Amino acid sequence: MRPRPLLAAAPLLLAACSSTPPASSADGPAVTPNPIAELWGGPAGKISVGGTYRTRTHFRIVNGNIVDCDSWLSGELLQMGTEVTVLETAKSDTRWHVKTREGRDFWICVGHGGAYGPPHQEIQKFLAAQDPRGASDMGSGDVAAAIAAGRPVVGMTRAQVVGTLGFPPNIGDPAASQLWKYPQLNRGYRGSRWGGRLDRHNVGIAFQDGIVSHVEAFDPD
Repeated sequence: MRPRPLLAAAPLLLAACSSTPPASSADGPAVTPNPIAELWGGPAGKISVGGTYRTRTHFRIVNGNIVDCDSWLSGELLQMGTEVTVLETAKSDTRWHVKTREGRDFWICVGHGGAYGPPHQEIQKFLAAQDPRGASDMGSGDVAAAIAAGRPVVGMTRAQVVGTLGFPPNIGDPAASQLWKYPQLNRGYRGSRWGGRLDRHNVGIAFQDGIVSHVEAFDPD
């Protein structure tokens, strides 16, 4: 079944995530579903500390323990559908500490400030109640192989790009934009702090009639 078009997404700005955020556990307020997140992977429900969920899209873990809200395209690939448990939150619930069934733990940074949605809705862009591979159009042939590898290719739908790369940052209305740009680190950090992220470029995903027509500057690890 062809996925619904991606209607809109809250713009995401560059977040300065610490590799060791101060911890403060919170179950959080009651929240309404994030309709943008639901376009890939189905409804999430409320994401709470202690709950077990599935990763909604592919993630790139940078510097060993960070998934940034900009969905960096360099770093270790964590497959969508990975089961994780939320251990704690930090920084007013904009940082979520999660652990895989195999024991790997890392922080998901969902961002904060006026350009972001409420953090308990933003985390729904990262975590889902069920395996997204059973609730989304995974494609076939070359597209299916590319999604599994976390690689954008010509022929993908907008929703399939989201599943492959995460939600596009810095775009207020993805459906109206014919060019999505994702920041990608070249060979890691210059320096040891997130403020030192200078070695990067933008990956361009161009669309025509809702289908990827060109991919520019993607450098797989």
